[in-house]
Amino acid sequence: MNRCYLFFVTCGFIGYLPFMPGTYASAMGCIILYLLPVDSLMIQILILICLLALSVICLNRMRLERNDPSYVVIDEMAGMFMTMVGHRATILNLVAGFILFRLFDIVKPYPIRYVERYKKGYGIVADDIVAGAFANICLYIFLFFKGLVL
Repeated sequence: MNRCYLFFVTCGFIGYLPFMPGTYASAMGCIILYLLPVDSLMIQILILICLLALSVICLNRMRLERNDPSYVVIDEMAGMFMTMVGHRATILNLVAGFILFRLFDIVKPYPIRYVERYKKGYGIVADDIVAGAFANICLYIFLFFKGLVL
């Protein structure tokens, strides 16, 4: 297995941390988004597309022993980036987005569980992107009602 691919899909080997490596990768995504804030929607979308493309390419070239091994966590980071597209990277937004994303990623309501069935890297990444989309929409709703309350 190519070490460069492995380094990328494990988010710098975070995927090998014991107990909930996906949560660590999502948290790392929050830190990256906070430290390198991008306010342009077009740039956020471009970064997400590049991350998705690289993730699927790397995962499809690897010989994985299972369909979605726990050490592969680039999909969680991509899901967190999807959650935050169109949102400012404030502490409140990141914490709310993180909680929403992890909730959808763990519970996997329809259609999240369905897209997980796709083959190879497509299925590994697709469920987290759909979970991120659900979290993104819920974050918009949360922020809308938060604005009404203030």
